[in-house]
Amino acid sequence: MAKPPRPSALLWGAFLALGGTALLLRLRAPGHRALPWIMSALMTLLALRVLAMMRDWRRGQIPGTRMLLPALILVEGLGLVLVHASHLAVQLRLGTALALEVLLLVLAVRAWRAARSLPGAWPEDRIAAAFEAFVPPRPARLMALELVMLGSALRFLLGGFRNPSPPGFSLHKETFLRAFLPVLPLLIPTDLFLLHALFPRMAPWLRWFLHFSTVYSVLWMVGLYATLKQRPHQVDESSVSLHMGLLRSLQLRRDLVLSVAPLPEFDDDWAKRQYMKGMHKLLRTGAPAVEIRLAETVTSTGLLGPGAQRCDRVAVSVDDPSAFIAALDHPCA
Repeated sequence: MAKPPRPSALLWGAFLALGGTALLLRLRAPGHRALPWIMSALMTLLALRVLAMMRDWRRGQIPGTRMLLPALILVEGLGLVLVHASHLAVQLRLGTALALEVLLLVLAVRAWRAARSLPGAWPEDRIAAAFEAFVPPRPARLMALELVMLGSALRFLLGGFRNPSPPGFSLHKETFLRAFLPVLPLLIPTDLFLLHALFPRMAPWLRWFLHFSTVYSVLWMVGLYATLKQRPHQVDESSVSLHMGLLRSLQLRRDLVLSVAPLPEFDDDWAKRQYMKGMHKLLRTGAPAVEIRLAETVTSTGLLGPGAQRCDRVAVSVDDPSAFIAALDHPCA
């Protein structure tokens, strides 16, 4: 039986629906008479959410810093609703917003400094740990992954492509993405030409949104390739670390590995789909893959953190399957 949605989920769903409606009206009909009412409803929902967060904070369920960002948005939003308020009200709103922004910045710097001391953590883990002081864990992790992905893309384009790969078993050399990478920059001028040539009457805001989406997609693909190169699989005497860039990872004890062999050939995609049911998949298109069988079920870490699915088989891409299989077949010390 499906669980009923939580009140907080319903509240955020209504908030997003009203926010999307308000944004659409503001773009298409800025003077629409329903806009002030929608904005008022938005601020009411946000105020209810802040009150609920205050209740959770008093119960010790969340840190008090989680209330800062919604409170800042609430105060700034009230400025849009109360456009005809008195000069004193405007000054009070600006002063409150400025105080909240300064406090948010100070606490963010402190959280980042504390997260930097985490031993053996990847950059996204440290950034997510800092963000969790202000937003829930899943949004914090997604924000951290996006920052690391885009940062990796910019570092790669600004000379990082010359850096040698770290030691380990690579998975970036044989992927389709490597062959496609040189043509990715051509998508940007193609996008500019096609949108202006085929849709000359497109709304400017929509045109800029599509241009931004194209640039973002190109950077995301470059960042994915850069993280594939930066994070090869690692095998030592006690552990096995498997990676698929930032998208997924799996940490294993070496003694859990029962067998490792090349992934079988399949006559069609349906047969492959059936065989790979119930497996952790760390696969990239075009790269050779191996299958690892384990002594017990384990969970992998994905975009939103540790997953719920437990499997005892893993399909993983690797450029040199023979060397990888030999390393895992070697007896543990």
